Amino acid sequence: MHKFLSVIFGGALLMALTACGQGDVLYVDEAVVNLSPVDGNPSSGYFDVHGGPEDVELVGVTSDDVVRLELHETVEENGVSVMQPVKSVPVPAGKTVSFEPGGKHLMIWGIGNGSISRGSLKMIFIFSNDDRIEFDAVVRKMGDPE
Repeated sequence: MHKFLSVIFGGALLMALTACGQGDVLYVDEAVVNLSPVDGNPSSGYFDVHGGPEDVELVGVTSDDVVRLELHETVEENGVSVMQPVKSVPVPAGKTVSFEPGGKHLMIWGIGNGSISRGSLKMIFIFSNDDRIEFDAVVRKMGDPE
């Protein structure tokens, strides 16, 4: 009986600790850069930001191997979709904010040939609480399979 209760208690404790762990860490994943098919036009970047224990804002993204990088969003104005830069994006505690086609995204100008040939672009995500997260985004030609 004691062994049975130990197993039950251990399982319950593991489930509780796992549940507590969700939202405890601010992190980025699923980052991909779709190269523009037209030379000189910006490429686009998409990713997920998973909120940690407190509300923060994503205030910027940078990379040593690009000319310029901006946070953008697509909005509808008078029935037409337009892209516009944004200064920051709220990331609520414990929630996921997705940057995806037709919504929030990165506009990226002048990606270096080294990153293109490696298929990877090192980016640093900067948050309002001074956290900085380094993440390597997959670089692919638009239309390539995931």
